Amino acid sequence: MRLLFTGFNAFGQHEFVSGDVDSAAGFREINAPVSDQNQCTISVGWGYSAVASGRKLYLRGLLDSEPNESVTLEALDNIKALSAGDSNCLVLLQSGQLYRVQPKLNAELLAVRLESPPHPNAGTKRSIFGTAKEPQPPIVEHIACGTHINVAISSENAVYSIPSCLHQFPGRQFRVKQLECGNEHAVLLNGNGDVFTWGNGLRGQLGQAVLKVEETPQLVEALAGIKITHISAGGWHSAGISAFGDLYTWGLNCSGQLGMRVMKPGGLLKEPTVYPLPQLHDLPECGCTKSGENECAPLQVVAGSRHTLLVRACGRLWVSGWSWHGQLGKPVGSEFVDAFQALGGICLDTNTDRVLCGAWATLLYLGKR
Repeated sequence: MRLLFTGFNAFGQHEFVSGDVDSAAGFREINAPVSDQNQCTISVGWGYSAVASGRKLYLRGLLDSEPNESVTLEALDNIKALSAGDSNCLVLLQSGQLYRVQPKLNAELLAVRLESPPHPNAGTKRSIFGTAKEPQPPIVEHIACGTHINVAISSENAVYSIPSCLHQFPGRQFRVKQLECGNEHAVLLNGNGDVFTWGNGLRGQLGQAVLKVEETPQLVEALAGIKITHISAGGWHSAGISAFGDLYTWGLNCSGQLGMRVMKPGGLLKEPTVYPLPQLHDLPECGCTKSGENECAPLQVVAGSRHTLLVRACGRLWVSGWSWHGQLGKPVGSEFVDAFQALGGICLDTNTDRVLCGAWATLLYLGKR
C-alpha cells in the first residue's frame, strides 16, 4: 500500500520518499505507517496531517513553532476514523468513543462528553426490579469537522454540534451513510439517498433556494426523488453523485471548483459566482480505452477548499478548481481550471484505492497491486 501526495506542504505535513513516484501526474510518495495488518486512516489539515494505524496516532506539520514537527499518541482502542480541523482533530475509536486532540507537541487525547438527546430513539432500559437505568453515553458512528464546525452522529441518529445535540432523526429506519464538512457547513447522506445540509449557507453551499444559516439538518429539496450515492463538501461548495451516474455541484465557484466556467466567452464578463441550487453536469466523453457509458460514469467525488476531484468508474481521475499549490496534480498552466479535465498518468483501482482532499492538497491511497 502506498500514499501519494500533491499540494501545499510548506509546513512539512508530509515526509516524501526520495524521488518522484509518478512524475506524469505530479504526485509523490510519502512516508506513512501503512501496513497490511492495521487499517490506515488519514486526514489532511491545513497546517498538519493526522495518520492513524491501529491504536497509534501520528501528527506532523506546524504543531508549535517550526515546520516538520511531529508527535505520536496511543489510544485505548483501534482508531476507526479521523477528521483534522484547523484547531483540533477528532478521533473516533472502534468502540464508538470520541476524543479530541489539539495539534501541538504536548498533545493529548481528551475524551469528548456528548449530551444525551432529549428524546432517545431507544426505549428506557430498566433493571430486573423495574427501576430505570442510567442512560449510557452516546455511541458515535460518524465524525467530520471544518474550520468552524465540528459534527458527530450517534448510533441513535442524534446530530451533534460537538458537544451539544442539535437534532435527532426519528426512527431506527433512518441510516446515515456518509457525513462531510466544509469550512462552515455539513452535508449528510442517508441510506435512502436523501441529502441533508446545515450550517452557513450564505455562499450557496447548502443547496437551498434561500441563502441563509440553517441551525439543523434540512432536506435538499432540489435533489428530492433522486437517489444520491456519494457526497462531498469543500470549503464553501458541495457535490453529489446520483445512482444514475450524474454529477451535481453547488455553492461557491470563484475558482471553478464546481466545474463550471468562471468567465463568459470572450473573457470580459463573469459567470455567476454562487450557485445555490444543485447544477447537473454534462461531462465530456472520458476518452479512455473502455467502452460503454456506465463504465465511465461518475463514481466518487471529493473536494478541498477550492478544488474538486471526480473518480469515474473506469478509474480515471478528473479535476477542476484552484491549482495554485499543485493540488490538481501536474501543472495546468493557469491559477485554476474551471471545467473538469482528465488527469493523465493516474488510473485508480476503484475497489481498493481512495482519493482524499485537504484544504489545499490531494492524496491518493493506493491499495494492493
